[in-house]
Amino acid sequence: MRVGHLVPTPGGNDCDFCTSGPVFKLYECSNFVFNNLPIFQKDFGVWAACARCAELVDSENWTDLTKRAVRKFAKRHGPIPRYEAVRLREQLQQVHQLFREHRTKPSIN
Repeated sequence: MRVGHLVPTPGGNDCDFCTSGPVFKLYECSNFVFNNLPIFQKDFGVWAACARCAELVDSENWTDLTKRAVRKFAKRHGPIPRYEAVRLREQLQQVHQLFREHRTKPSIN
């Protein structure tokens, strides 16, 4: 599996879902663990979203959000073999599920 952006990047100006910009909306989120690592350095943080990803989050369209994230990852990192794309999609689905479970407020505009 290629190393890539799967979780929020502190202080970044990119969407934490698909890595595009600019950031349009922020979501408060309590900390959680993915791949045995905490997502934030504190007990809470914010998750940034571009306008399109914010629309998908707000409408709870998680399937299309994951598809978008996979597509943008492949565009940024080059062609991804099918077996890696399947694993990437699974990982992103897990991260998005954890985000849903730990989101504390609807959004910060």
